[in-house]
Amino acid sequence: MSAVRLSRVHRWMRLVTLLIAGALTVMLLALVVAMVVNDREITSHRARAAATVLSVTPLRTGIEFVDAAGVTVRPAGGVLYPGLLRVGQEFLVEYNTQNPQQVRVVGRSAVNGLVMIGGALALVWLVAGGLWWWLSRAAPRIRLRGSIG
Repeated sequence: MSAVRLSRVHRWMRLVTLLIAGALTVMLLALVVAMVVNDREITSHRARAAATVLSVTPLRTGIEFVDAAGVTVRPAGGVLYPGLLRVGQEFLVEYNTQNPQQVRVVGRSAVNGLVMIGGALALVWLVAGGLWWWLSRAAPRIRLRGSIG
């Protein structure tokens, strides 16, 4: 592969790296907005109940609670901000009376999720920045090697 062609490939790879990092950033920021909206909706129509953890998986913590109308609710999406809950544990939740599927652990909010999202953003840009830097340094070396031979 010629040095000019390789240089173009590196340029495209740098652009793709930035586009992927940008897309991941947009998705993570959309998640922050969704968390804040969920918190506001729960806060504006708040009720409390005792809940029990039914299952814990890496993507969801399944719970069950009885709402103010006496209906047993098992939110399809699990509970928001479940950190460190375990099967069989009983705890208090706040839920949206207009939509009992929106439920969070009492005392937790979007702020709890920001730490994880901040860490994910830092990791995305650390990897993207490192790859971009490496690709930027590799292209001139290849050009130099191509012109010597």
